[in-house]
Amino acid sequence: MSGLRSTARRAAPSATRTAGLLGMIAAATLSATACSSDSEDPGQAQDAAGLSAVSAESAETAGQSSADQDAGDPEGGSAEEATESGPEELLTQREIAQILLTESELPFTPDSHSTLTGLDFFQDQLGATAEVYTESFGEGECTSAMDRINADLIGDSPERGVVQEYQHELADRTESLYVWMLGLGDRPNSSAVWDRVVEACTGQPLQAETDSVDFEAFEAHDFRGLELEMEVYDGESMAEVLGFSASKDYGRHLLMVSAANMDAETFEEIVESQAEKLATFDHELTD
Repeated sequence: MSGLRSTARRAAPSATRTAGLLGMIAAATLSATACSSDSEDPGQAQDAAGLSAVSAESAETAGQSSADQDAGDPEGGSAEEATESGPEELLTQREIAQILLTESELPFTPDSHSTLTGLDFFQDQLGATAEVYTESFGEGECTSAMDRINADLIGDSPERGVVQEYQHELADRTESLYVWMLGLGDRPNSSAVWDRVVEACTGQPLQAETDSVDFEAFEAHDFRGLELEMEVYDGESMAEVLGFSASKDYGRHLLMVSAANMDAETFEEIVESQAEKLATFDHELTD
């Protein structure tokens, strides 16, 4: 791919770099220590998935945004170009938590689970444009798109969000699953973001001396995103990682499902379950 640096030798990436490369899209760096400092007080538990970590109080209705661009469309697409499904008003954090998959709805039994509320994770961990891919693979259209993707998806006006993190220990790896929904000031248009990244990256693997990332478009059950097949040297050995991330626009909300070290069949099953749960909520909301 044009724009890549020469094969001049550089220091092998650390394990943190490995997580960072995947974290740009699958949020693999997420941990309980990233919990928002403005998380609300726990409410009553609704099930074993930890919804008690989400406030029972409804957040204030968001004001009208004066932003000129759609928060989820860095190319300046209009709201009419985005999906028209979903409510105009922002959902409360409790409603968002009710949409996200819970432990009992997963195709496996997690070994650990964390619930994060508020905006700190989205703003601090995802909202800023990084240079993880550019630093590792050099300047180019794909690396630039990958370094911008999270900031482009989140936009400039995040208002409230909930993250559910699940870890599943296997004999040879740890599966990580993240399902989150973010309420925005404007309707997102995540398809425009995925279109740009898919055009820039699919069929053109990033290759450096020790690391490589191959990209494929992912589309299932009205979710769109990317599949990443990575080989990254962590300082001691080569780490092979399969990552997925896919989103769906819902009114003024962005719903995301991401996974690391998970097989494709399991991820698609989870996406299908999440799509069905959202459809059920939407049906009940409009009744």
